Amino acid sequence: MPLSGEDILAIHHLATRYALATDNADVDGFMNCWADDRPVCFESVFGTLNTREAIREFEDEHVNRGVAIGKRRQTTNLLVEEGEDADTAYLTNDVVIIEVKELPEIIATGRYNRSRVVRTAKGWRFQRRALEVDTGYQEWLKIHDV
Repeated sequence: MPLSGEDILAIHHLATRYALATDNADVDGFMNCWADDRPVCFESVFGTLNTREAIREFEDEHVNRGVAIGKRRQTTNLLVEEGEDADTAYLTNDVVIIEVKELPEIIATGRYNRSRVVRTAKGWRFQRRALEVDTGYQEWLKIHDV
């Protein structure tokens, strides 16, 4: 069954809420982007997290004491594809991370490939999200001794 325009817009909105929650150090808002009625998984250069508790702990550290402080995420090139049924979809999008606390500069780019999104009683939520960071980010980390 094809996704409706409303479904696609809601999934785009989910991706925006996800990025803004990290930008604003809003851990509760970030966690509201994840399904709470089924297993979840987040994969990135920082590791693989398979529980809501592990994702929350990571996000809290990341936005309050980690490298996310003073950064802004731009979510671009959003593509929503149908899933296995009417209650699943896949979202691919690029992310550009910009330093905004100091002299503005792009510090990282990457892609979330085929994030699994599920329809829940609370609306569309992420079930699986995997960030593939482009190789330049590792160089930025070395230069900035992070």
